[in-house]
Amino acid sequence: MMTPRHTVSRADFLKWLGFAAANTFVMGPRAFSQPARGDLQQSEDEFVDKLFEEVLVFDGNASRGINRGKEWVSLAPGDIKRLTGIDMGTQTVQVPRLESEAAWLEEHSDAFARIERASDIERLSASDKYGILYYTQRAFDLGGSVEPLARWKELGLRSLQITYADNELGGGSRSDDLPLSPLGVRVVRELNRLRMVVDVSHCGRRTTLDTCRASSAPVTANHANALTLAPHSRNKADEELRAIADSGGVVGAVTVGRFLQKDYSRPATIDDFVEQIDYMVQLIGIDHVGIASDASMDGTQVYEVDYSDPYLNSYDRWKHVARRLHQRGYSREDLEKILGLNFKRVFQQVLDP
Repeated sequence: MMTPRHTVSRADFLKWLGFAAANTFVMGPRAFSQPARGDLQQSEDEFVDKLFEEVLVFDGNASRGINRGKEWVSLAPGDIKRLTGIDMGTQTVQVPRLESEAAWLEEHSDAFARIERASDIERLSASDKYGILYYTQRAFDLGGSVEPLARWKELGLRSLQITYADNELGGGSRSDDLPLSPLGVRVVRELNRLRMVVDVSHCGRRTTLDTCRASSAPVTANHANALTLAPHSRNKADEELRAIADSGGVVGAVTVGRFLQKDYSRPATIDDFVEQIDYMVQLIGIDHVGIASDASMDGTQVYEVDYSDPYLNSYDRWKHVARRLHQRGYSREDLEKILGLNFKRVFQQVLDP
């Protein structure tokens, strides 16, 4: 995780975005088009704008800034919500940085706040502050014991991914046949006891299935896609997706191009992402699918191939996604669940007694 270098004002950020002809050929004319005004029918843009004014948007795995070229920028208080539509999200932090993260939050308490309990979601959604639920994916050392988990919770951690690559708990996404280890089973049960979220985004097939069986609480894959549509080792087979849903959990469909491509003959597009959501909704149900950036809030990554589609490589990408889903027949209630309420339900079940 990178620490933002400086803050820009909303005016400067909007100026940077341009809203000018220089961007039009990249973003396409629709990206910055004005909503159509009709007396008889609400336009799609008006519907989406109103939706984002009124609903909770929770990003399954997002960094807290934007990329301005190769420069990391943190937005001014309130601008994250106004410009991206995102109210809060799960953010990766390495365990050794939890204490420094607490200090950073205190320094930036006008703009950010930590999510510790589900009640914090309600409180922060009604404010200008961006809510962060801390999550660790890798670089943690349990030393063969579950005891460090309680200390990590005291430091603010609320979600732990069982494996990134192979570790003492089980197999990563390139090791489909490694089971959840005996220590892994103990870790899952201790996370349940501590009321922390168990995540399997990078876990291999067998470790994912074993984790879902071992957990007494909903399990998440907060940034993962369906293997059936895109054959990348990081994606989840149908049986894994069903197991996560059967636990009561949520899969956050992820916008990274490598995890969307059916093959490498062309870059991934927003249609590939929407198809992922549609496929998972049909497979595991509307109550078990969310959204995830796995990137900065504007979608930019170091490697352009990851975000070559202008609608996904955009600070308001979730509005573009919501519009496409609505055009496919998804109702407002459906969109509310996908955009945030499904993750919120899991946190209500897991974080609070």
